[in-house]
Amino acid sequence: MTNQVMDIIKSRSSIRAYKGEPLTEEQKAVLQEAALASPSAMNLQPYKFIFINNKSIIEEMEQDVVNFFVAMGNKEVVERLKSRNNKVLYNAPCVIVIAIEEKNSYAKVDAGIAVENIALAAKSIGLDSVIVGMPGVVFSGEKAEYWRNRISIPEGYGFGIGIAVGQADMEKAPHEVDPSKIITID
Repeated sequence: MTNQVMDIIKSRSSIRAYKGEPLTEEQKAVLQEAALASPSAMNLQPYKFIFINNKSIIEEMEQDVVNFFVAMGNKEVVERLKSRNNKVLYNAPCVIVIAIEEKNSYAKVDAGIAVENIALAAKSIGLDSVIVGMPGVVFSGEKAEYWRNRISIPEGYGFGIGIAVGQADMEKAPHEVDPSKIITID
């Protein structure tokens, strides 16, 4: 039996290099629709979806993430970043930040559901993505207020998760499945 949704799920992988070509208005609309269609606990929808399509803002955020870890002296992360040419957002033309209500205890789970909706929708229209948590550091450090204002995170909300989306500039196979992760109780 063929199943389009399962085919998309099984073909998706985390892409860490993008061509940088801007998304079309139609592509953005599909991603926005997928975000808004995400289920949430008690349908409270404790999130705001911030679509960043401005290359200079994306690059500035990426540089501030790198600067954060350098200033912390976290050698392990700094070396990992160096091995990726200090790329965190990988030249993606669109970065979506999911800001979540800080007082909603289900918001992190709801953001996780929403980011997967976006990732699968992206794949379904020929785009690729990588889910990113690392940019969250710029919303907790000394530049937190600057970044909250820079990308219009509303009062009472904080960084939940992000996703970089675009046309892949690399190939990567999906991860291998591990059936031992399944426990069945009948």
